[in-house]
Amino acid sequence: MTTEFGPPGEDPRQLLVGALGLARRVRQAQRATWFPLLALAAVTFAAVPVDRYSRYGTTCTAAGHLGSGSGVCVTSSPAAFVYWPAALVLVYVATAAVYLHLSAARGIGTRVRPYVITGIMIALLVTGVSLWAADHPLAGEYDVLGLHIQAQSAASLYRLASAFGAMGLALVVLACTERNRALFAFAVGFLAVTLVPPDTFGWAVARSSPWSFLPHLVINGSVLLLGGIGFTVAQRSARRAGT
Repeated sequence: MTTEFGPPGEDPRQLLVGALGLARRVRQAQRATWFPLLALAAVTFAAVPVDRYSRYGTTCTAAGHLGSGSGVCVTSSPAAFVYWPAALVLVYVATAAVYLHLSAARGIGTRVRPYVITGIMIALLVTGVSLWAADHPLAGEYDVLGLHIQAQSAASLYRLASAFGAMGLALVVLACTERNRALFAFAVGFLAVTLVPPDTFGWAVARSSPWSFLPHLVINGSVLLLGGIGFTVAQRSARRAGT
């Protein structure tokens, strides 16, 4: 006596290929990658007036614990410490609402919860690190957990522990949740852009200018905007190809 799965005479390998293809199409139908990217771009550009017209505070320190040299000063905006966590949490909640709406409309479950929860946690953690960094400017050299770190290298880590670093890390989580290789590559590239100074791209504004922050926001916001547009076009093309 034998047991057959599927229609009589159907090749099990073809059934497996069909099931894998169906699972892939379901994952693609779940995706709304364009929304978080465009929403993050929107809050980035909306931060321009926040940074431009906020009052700034300055904290100075002498050289680092192990090195010598002149002290450094860090200028920060208290308004940014309120704006960015609120904006990021709003984006993550809105993303969850969009994914759940599309899930209900298509009758397909969604796995956006890990992205939202992780994104909010990262946003709050990054805000705490930024607040600490604003009161502890780096100068000279430091020993951290047995590692010898120069202030310049630590500055790159601080750029990672920023609002844009939080965005990139949350996008990595979303890419892993969706099993979206294209989004994963984009998130890694975005984190790379976040880690380098804006003048690397040939655009620098004097620190004394009230617009010195502008390249950082415009460059990162443009990357998010172009990414959102690209994923929108790609998803629409995939839908047309599937119909």
